[in-house]
Amino acid sequence: MPQLLQTTPGSRGKRTRQLPGPLTALPALSSAQQALLLKWLKSDAQERSWQSLLQAAGSSQLEVADALLQTLLLCGGVALKEELHHGQWRPWRVVWTDLEGLQTLAGVSTRSQRDADKASLSMDLQALAQAHPWLSVAVHSLLNDVLTVASKTARAELLQALVVWQQAQRQGMRQDFALAARGHTKAISGTEWDWLEATVPLETLGIGRFEPLIWLAGSIALCAATESIGPPTSWAALGFVGVPCRCLDASLRVARAPQSYWLIENRASFERQASRLPPGTCLVWLPGRPSSAWLQAMRCLLTLAPAPADISCDPDPAGIQIALTAGALWDAAGIPWQAAHMASEIWRAGTTLPLNDYDRRVLAELQATPGLPPGLASLRDDLLSSGTKAEQEGWL
Repeated sequence: MPQLLQTTPGSRGKRTRQLPGPLTALPALSSAQQALLLKWLKSDAQERSWQSLLQAAGSSQLEVADALLQTLLLCGGVALKEELHHGQWRPWRVVWTDLEGLQTLAGVSTRSQRDADKASLSMDLQALAQAHPWLSVAVHSLLNDVLTVASKTARAELLQALVVWQQAQRQGMRQDFALAARGHTKAISGTEWDWLEATVPLETLGIGRFEPLIWLAGSIALCAATESIGPPTSWAALGFVGVPCRCLDASLRVARAPQSYWLIENRASFERQASRLPPGTCLVWLPGRPSSAWLQAMRCLLTLAPAPADISCDPDPAGIQIALTAGALWDAAGIPWQAAHMASEIWRAGTTLPLNDYDRRVLAELQATPGLPPGLASLRDDLLSSGTKAEQEGWL
């Protein structure tokens, strides 16, 4: 037998009607009623005037609103305050009997959920800033910005993506970072980029907004038709030059080929060695985790002017990975290469840093990597045994 509505008299000309007992399930609703209910439930107010609910429905949905109200009343979702008007009882105010329960049944976030999410996000951000102090400005900004929890969560995920990018020592354009962070080159909005630019050293993290370059020095000269890129004999007189990666393609020809290549990861070391190169050596800056544009440019250069290579990276776990990435270009071309200036006897006596958790995870991956070149395998083992790493600018 269905439960009966209880009617409670109020002040003169007013009454309240409701169904006794808690709301246990969402009633069957039409699609129009479902859509309207979601509108109503966006507010966290426990009591609403009937007029405000009608306004939320719109003039074309008045019948839908009235039917929805009666359905909610009969299932125990609301209590209805009515007033006597010209001899008829009319809705005056609507009281949700269990607002958060109804919101949960309808799939709408509740205030309690949002407060819990906000507290959890705040703790996560504070832990992120503590683990990565270079993110402190961004975290402080995010904690104090007037944004929805969803927007703050999305920006916090960008900061997490920056940590992954920085730990992997990647280099690239903003589009490369957007692709890595959200799976699409245009997935980060202009407003989000403005915020990142204001709070994070993007260029220092290897996230550029300008065209990618490949930096070269020493004994190499390339010509495109009748125009040369650099002097016709060598770039040594210029120190070093940056060539747009897109300019290196099959249309070029070699005016002077190197006898060998030397790739250096650290930019300061690259610039220092550019003035000390022996004849016949082409020096190339290897920008950490190289972008696809850089790899393609280097691949083209190696096709135009094949020669063996020495590859010098920081003697740390990421440096081993970077050397392998660059060396794979020589492997694919069938040309020898070797790690240089990375052996432990070079750096162990200088300034070292302790390995962190990320370093140890990379070393574990490298232990499972088959066919690691002997020099890099030896470095891997030395890093594990010593628990330390170094940066090549200290000696190179």
